Amino acid sequence: MLNAEVKTLDGSMGAYVATPKNIGVAPAVIILMEVFGVNRFIRRIADYWAEQGFIALAPDLYWRLNPGIQLDPETDGHREKALATRGRMDTDKAASDVEQCVQYLRNMKACSGKVGTSGYCLGGLLAYLSAVRGTADANVSYYGVGIEAYLKEAEALKAPFLFHMGETDVWTPIPVRRALDAALLPLTDVTSYTYEGIGHAFAREGASADVPTMRELANARTKAFFERTLRSY
Repeated sequence: MLNAEVKTLDGSMGAYVATPKNIGVAPAVIILMEVFGVNRFIRRIADYWAEQGFIALAPDLYWRLNPGIQLDPETDGHREKALATRGRMDTDKAASDVEQCVQYLRNMKACSGKVGTSGYCLGGLLAYLSAVRGTADANVSYYGVGIEAYLKEAEALKAPFLFHMGETDVWTPIPVRRALDAALLPLTDVTSYTYEGIGHAFAREGASADVPTMRELANARTKAFFERTLRSY
């Protein structure tokens, strides 16, 4: 299901690209995967953003370990495989790969030059790292896991940042959420939303964890954020 190739600093990485109808010139969003790879849920998210008028690219960030791997949180044993694969992933190299995706999209004729990221779980961490290390114009983290380990880099944040977290998400418990808010909210153009009574992966459309009302609310907030940051010139 991967239909594009992005050159990185040390090889070629597959990606799934979805484009809007009657594209003309449009801003782009990099959809950063959960620990399960570029699976049906991540492709659906990319398709959603294409439907909203954005070029959407979902890179296969496990390409060094197991190119094209697609695991499914609804399938027995896949969660364990996903976590094991994540454990072998080089996070710094993955963050570099995301920046190469930014450059790839900016060189695309159909891209306006404005590029954002929207990451989920593992991808939420990488969206944060894009914000502090990369050149994307705006970055969104949905229930990013592990950001707290990189908060020393927070002062380097250069672009607008938005994060969504579930109140009962076991991967971002209260002490983590407080640490994120304390480090990030004092910075310029950072917004945090916490969803009451909601757990992890609530925006994984069609999955058992999906909470449609909260997903739709979070996506509406993200769309407004991208309209402001990626379509304003």
